[in-house]
Amino acid sequence: MLLRYELEVTTRTDIGRVRKFNEDSLAADAGRGFVALADGMAAAKGADLAASLATQTLISQLATAQHIAPRAAAHAAFAAANRAIRDRARTDPSLAGMGTTLAAAWYRGDRVCIAHVGDSRVYRWRSGRLERLTTDHSFVQAQLAAGQMTSDEARQSKSRHLVTRVLGAEEQVAPDLGEHEVLAGDLLLLCTDGLHDLVDDADLANALEVLEPNLELAASTLVAMANDRGGRDNISVILVRAKRRIVPESEKAPEPPPQHGLFGWLKSKMGG
Repeated sequence: MLLRYELEVTTRTDIGRVRKFNEDSLAADAGRGFVALADGMAAAKGADLAASLATQTLISQLATAQHIAPRAAAHAAFAAANRAIRDRARTDPSLAGMGTTLAAAWYRGDRVCIAHVGDSRVYRWRSGRLERLTTDHSFVQAQLAAGQMTSDEARQSKSRHLVTRVLGAEEQVAPDLGEHEVLAGDLLLLCTDGLHDLVDDADLANALEVLEPNLELAASTLVAMANDRGGRDNISVILVRAKRRIVPESEKAPEPPPQHGLFGWLKSKMGG
């Protein structure tokens, strides 16, 4: 299905101020309408490998699923990414336990399918309002939902990085899926917890309100904000703006052929 909107995509990833390695991975194919990011984790090694396997497998799977319903295609792509991570870990015992979050957006027509596992997030900035489109799969989020923890307590909790669903941990891992209408000017923000753990939603909104016209500057500034507040983790950001697409003449529907004969004569007499 033809994308109704042209996508402007900007990506940034940064090691932060504490970690020795960058274990995040980003992938984007603006022409086909795919973006994804992952935040790897591992008991020993393989966090960066798990993240890379997740994003690359997802993108390659979606590229072959143009005629499949978005939700079904996203579910199958996440399953393929999960298998790729587990299969690789089986070949090397030192990679046992590696896993990753994965958040993705897939634009089709005038809709976008959002899928995620873990605590990497997807936000939408529309008409001056920031809305989170995903719910973290984390211990802290479960405590918040149960009313057993306040937002301030969650922000300070030592368990805030404990995720409850990741790719690679189980034989089958189902993503949360959502489908949303896309309007011209909509901006999606995908980010790992290296950003949202240090920059709260209000500050994200303030930054986008000022910098949204320049996505390159907006992405760089968001990374800098996280680093200014400690940079405790790798920081990854994807910004995607939907712009009204100008359809080339070659893609426009052809004009109907002139009608002849009795039917055409009748139409001309009736002003048709």
